[in-house]
Amino acid sequence: MIAANEIARTFASARKSGRSLQDFPVTQPTSLAEAYDVQEAQIRLSGAPDGWKVAAIKPELREQLGAARLAGPIMKLVDARTGVSSEIDVAVVSGGFAAVEAEFVLRIRKDLPISKEFYSEAELLQAISSVHIGSEIAGSPLASLSDRGPTAVISDHGNNAAVVVGPEVTDWRDRSPEKLSSKTVINGDVVGEGGASRLPTGGILGSLAFLVENLAQRGRFLKAGDWVATGATTGVHKVEPGDKAHLTFGADGELALNIIAQQIID
Repeated sequence: MIAANEIARTFASARKSGRSLQDFPVTQPTSLAEAYDVQEAQIRLSGAPDGWKVAAIKPELREQLGAARLAGPIMKLVDARTGVSSEIDVAVVSGGFAAVEAEFVLRIRKDLPISKEFYSEAELLQAISSVHIGSEIAGSPLASLSDRGPTAVISDHGNNAAVVVGPEVTDWRDRSPEKLSSKTVINGDVVGEGGASRLPTGGILGSLAFLVENLAQRGRFLKAGDWVATGATTGVHKVEPGDKAHLTFGADGELALNIIAQQIID
């Protein structure tokens, strides 16, 4: 049995102090169940999340792990819904892992309590208050976290540093996934283009359905006001302090991000 509490304490301490880690603490979990045990232990140390991020698991690992997606808590939410054009500072741990992802972010209208029956597509649609353009800032004190695979990623808050929520997509219910487009530019170079159609099976609603089931298995449920980052739409683009990212979502708006180093606290 893994030392979930010890792993969680090491990650939580590194995140709080802003110091990078050289290796995965203690022993990396070998199953998703063990990894979520570590995540739960770290949430207990970090406090209640503002919502949840969903990410795709690489296709070649899905059968082995028994899942196409993974989840993690959003512990920092940056509100940019007013669409102000100035750059938004987002901090990451120097020497750790950091990446920018263009995403569509949901706001939950009402509680989705644990149920014996799966929620229907219509019920999930009714539970969404709004959809926003946004960005997940993936981040961990451990530079190799992403390379170590899903069990490592899940263990450290799902590799999440923050989620930036931008302006609302007002007519998303009437548009196909192909019409919800996105592009990511890092330091002036286009590094990815795509949109909601690049998400795994089910798209935005598929991410929400997965999350509802994932949380239920952990004795949790989505609550009114929660935010859900539904997954990368142009890829996962590594950044470091000093980089600038410009995310555009067609006519739905744009976000300008300035990656800065998290202050080190002794």
